Amino acid sequence: MGFVGIRPHAIVLCVYLTLLLFVGGARCFYLPGVAPQDFGKGRCYEDKIVDSAENLGEVLRGDRIENSPYVFNMREPQLCKVLCLVTLDAEDAKNLKEKIDDDYRVNMILDNLPLVMPFKRADIDATIYEHGFPVGLKGQYAEKTKQKHFIYNHLAFVIRYHKREDTDAARVVGF
Repeated sequence: MGFVGIRPHAIVLCVYLTLLLFVGGARCFYLPGVAPQDFGKGRCYEDKIVDSAENLGEVLRGDRIENSPYVFNMREPQLCKVLCLVTLDAEDAKNLKEKIDDDYRVNMILDNLPLVMPFKRADIDATIYEHGFPVGLKGQYAEKTKQKHFIYNHLAFVIRYHKREDTDAARVVGF
């Protein structure tokens, strides 16, 4: 029994290529962000890092949601709190320089709202909001030509909330 108009070697070739596609694809399957990586060296952590359950979209984008050492209490203002002091060794400094050169950003969420950084645009006289903040920047001191890497190590959070009139409850509406 044969197929009318189709040569037998064409069928064998199609079956072979289909099998090759599935076998080759199975060996190369990768979800960004799922592979173990340690970007945490030289950072401050709580006693234990806890990964939050991620949905499929977060996994495909490469998001890794972990707990943070920052603690916020609703409607309790905090001013200038030192999180930790860290001394970087040469390997940590090199790793951070690479992250700065590659424009890595720190993204945070609070109550499922993303952290945004306001950015004034003079050309259109408007404020633009960017997700997260850069790990650092590369620049130079005034009247110097050599560029250096600077780490953003002083953060200021403004958390907006809405308090219900009839109860003492409040919810975060901006971060």
